[in-house]
Amino acid sequence: MGNVPLRNECRTLGSLKTDGGFIRMPANSQATALFRYSIVAGLLAALWGCGGSSGGAAEPANIALSGSIGIETGTRVDTDDAGTLVLSSSPFPGVQLLPQEFILAGYVSAVSGRYTGADGLPGNAFPEDPADTYSMTLRGGQGISLQPFSASRNPPPLTLSLFSGDRLVARDSTGSQAAPVRISLPDTEPTGTYTLKIEASGTEPMLYILSTSVTGSALAAGFQWPDHDFAESEAIVMFRQQAGQASVRSSALQMDVEPEMQLAPGVWLVKAPPQAARSSAVQTKASTLEWIRTLSKRPEVVSATPNYTMRTMAATPVDEPLYNNLTVGQQWHYELVNAPIAWQLANGGGAGVTVAVMDTGLYGEPGNWHSELDENVVDGRDFVSQAFDNDGDPGPDNNPADPGNAVGTSVYHGTHVAGTVAAAVNGVGGAGIAYGASLRPVRVLGEGGTGSSADLLAALNWVSGRSDGVAPHADIVNLSLGGLPFQQELLEAIDYGIRQGILYVAAAGNSASTSASYPAAYEKVFSVSAVDGAGVLASYSNYGDWIDLAAPGGDASRDGNADGRSDLVSSTSASLINGTLKETYIGLQGTSMAAPHVAGVFALMKSLNPGLDHDGFYRLLSGGDLTRQDCDRDPCLKTRELGWGLIDAGKSVLAASAGVVPNLLTSSPAIVSLSSEGPSSATVKLSVYGRSTDEVSIESVSVDVPWLRLDSVPALNDPGTEFTITLTLIPGELDAGVSERAPIVVDYRSDESRRLEIPVIGQRVTDLQARDAGRHFVLLVDPEPVGDLYTTIAQTSAVAENGRYPFTFVPDDGVEPKMLNEVPPGNYILVAGSDLDNDGLICHAGEACAEYPVAGLRQEITISPGKPVTGIEMTTSYARPEISAATPGILPRPGFRGYRLMPEPAGHGSGPAPKLMGAER
Repeated sequence: MGNVPLRNECRTLGSLKTDGGFIRMPANSQATALFRYSIVAGLLAALWGCGGSSGGAAEPANIALSGSIGIETGTRVDTDDAGTLVLSSSPFPGVQLLPQEFILAGYVSAVSGRYTGADGLPGNAFPEDPADTYSMTLRGGQGISLQPFSASRNPPPLTLSLFSGDRLVARDSTGSQAAPVRISLPDTEPTGTYTLKIEASGTEPMLYILSTSVTGSALAAGFQWPDHDFAESEAIVMFRQQAGQASVRSSALQMDVEPEMQLAPGVWLVKAPPQAARSSAVQTKASTLEWIRTLSKRPEVVSATPNYTMRTMAATPVDEPLYNNLTVGQQWHYELVNAPIAWQLANGGGAGVTVAVMDTGLYGEPGNWHSELDENVVDGRDFVSQAFDNDGDPGPDNNPADPGNAVGTSVYHGTHVAGTVAAAVNGVGGAGIAYGASLRPVRVLGEGGTGSSADLLAALNWVSGRSDGVAPHADIVNLSLGGLPFQQELLEAIDYGIRQGILYVAAAGNSASTSASYPAAYEKVFSVSAVDGAGVLASYSNYGDWIDLAAPGGDASRDGNADGRSDLVSSTSASLINGTLKETYIGLQGTSMAAPHVAGVFALMKSLNPGLDHDGFYRLLSGGDLTRQDCDRDPCLKTRELGWGLIDAGKSVLAASAGVVPNLLTSSPAIVSLSSEGPSSATVKLSVYGRSTDEVSIESVSVDVPWLRLDSVPALNDPGTEFTITLTLIPGELDAGVSERAPIVVDYRSDESRRLEIPVIGQRVTDLQARDAGRHFVLLVDPEPVGDLYTTIAQTSAVAENGRYPFTFVPDDGVEPKMLNEVPPGNYILVAGSDLDNDGLICHAGEACAEYPVAGLRQEITISPGKPVTGIEMTTSYARPEISAATPGILPRPGFRGYRLMPEPAGHGSGPAPKLMGAER
């Protein structure tokens, strides 16, 4: 069998259409290039799960390469960053206006100076800009986060101040370790216009990212379980701010409750006042729930829940700190697949099932993996051979550690995928779909997320036990990789594993293409396409008759669920923090992110029904028992975009469950998203989950916000198993550019009185035209770096237009003078980004960056004479603050100095290159 290179299916950004252009992955060296070109059959592979899309007709012959770059939702940029200031006389004298929700990158410096240049020459200038001032509307309790970035190991502090007129409302400083800070508008302050000021100090220029969202913590899981025992007259209350003892007792007096114990910062156990308890002869379950509902409506309360006794379910991912986190929250992609219901039905989280993740390996080392994964990891293997190896010890061996890329960015793709499958519930960060399952890391991808089909074949044979005649090492294999042609040897290896009871789940790929990508396209592999937050096929996702089902992969260019944030899938990773590599959570997009959602759901199912094999899963899938479907027939027909539909974890686990399940009411969709630029009305179908066909009766349906209208509701007290609610958004009742959340509350009776809350997100969108991540430089660079920098061959620049950066490169005509955007034939890496600190390098932490097709997983583009490459689409986004308990701030581009901008053309002097260079678009 030919040693065909393999690529992962993870994508943060990118896609393309070629008119004869051939796309290839970078080699590690000239020797690797020679090996690849002479022995490897002409297809490469990288972690595909991170994206791509295509479109557009062929451009005229004078185009070498063209496309556009989308901008992440809510993005804004400092009007007087250093790149702008070198072209103007002084910093912006006014106050920059911002929307109520945004993510912004900025620059400040208390002094002016020059960077250290190469070869003893002076570097670019950095101008003085001691303070940036912004004006925005804030609500009581709304928080604002500031993450500083610096190339220095001892960065100077930044001061973040909030003013109402001239009155100081709140202030904090980042200190000397570049740690993020957050200030909030006190609940005592009214909703209104406030001024925010960021002030510099010291002698080093600083970049920063500023972000805020008015949504607060997302709604709790849509399904409540009031049949569980809980303490009478007690509640667990999360206050909008992390209140101390004194402020809690002050709030408690206003709320008429008694604080008992602080359970976590801002989270308290409270009791109903004694007089309230005495006023009722018997404090019933219903009266306690009613009291808790009253508490939950208080403006100072984020959430109020019963204090469940030991009958309550064990902790699930809903209880993890990052589930509702504003920056890297996992709620949208888990609730989109109905995971909270699945966790209640499969309360072991997939315990007893082993999932092999064939990928780049894991961050850490054996016995000391990423702390969110370590307790679930079992022994793994490394199969990466010499040509693709980057850990210094070519496989096979017993250490599947991911060393990161030798040059450039590293997203720790395998760690991210593994976290979605089975990150543990430990009260620290986030969690995976099958949080109790075992993870077996199998490393098959090396430098830059590349590997060979020979390495993959060896790994498949090992996992199935075929190579040594032992029992299989896994129940499920996740393959967030692809880009291979059909190969009989791989098919036979997978078929052998299926006969041993193994399930294979694979990412469909990120080229927005219908071309079959293997291994996903093998008949008995469950191939997974990607959707955004609205359940719509992602812009980059492959599709076709070979797709089996879909799952959340995200789309950074969209806000499909109208929550004010771009749709990225959050999971475990590692990043450079103040010069030290540490574990983190980050957001990525791609079919690589979609596949592990399905693998995790399959693990939950196998834990309840170990005898389910491929044929059993396929019968359930094709029968409509595993997916959320919207069609006029039952079962739904298979589509080219979503296969049999979007995976529904609750429905899937119920289909696998052999136990007695009470009749529970659930909704489809599980989350409703309405906006002025998308669907403004929706129909929600309510269906009964359960083994029996007993009917339930709806007792009430209500919603308590002016921006949402219920057009029709089920007849009250009329028994049935299916019901319909229709609703419409009233945009005029919403603030422009702000997402709102509210539940539709459905009280019903089955075996007892129960409640279903359906989250609804509404937004009057005004963001697209205002998106701006700063002037972007688009580069075509030599795939082979010199040291730790790449050589730029051609360069152009672009400014934002209606939320995108269009760009064009033209063929090199061989006539002098050569324009910066002329490109000769050859293989290139395509990158783009802002240079907000004017150091002559793009893609620093704190700056916007896009790499084709995925940040950290670059793919080569071949420019050939007379064969324009057109329709390239990428998405740019900032290196933003990611949050975990151990690592509150990150510099997410380990070991990477950035991409160097081209020097000034000959005859224009010998000083630093001015920012006016380069053809616009």
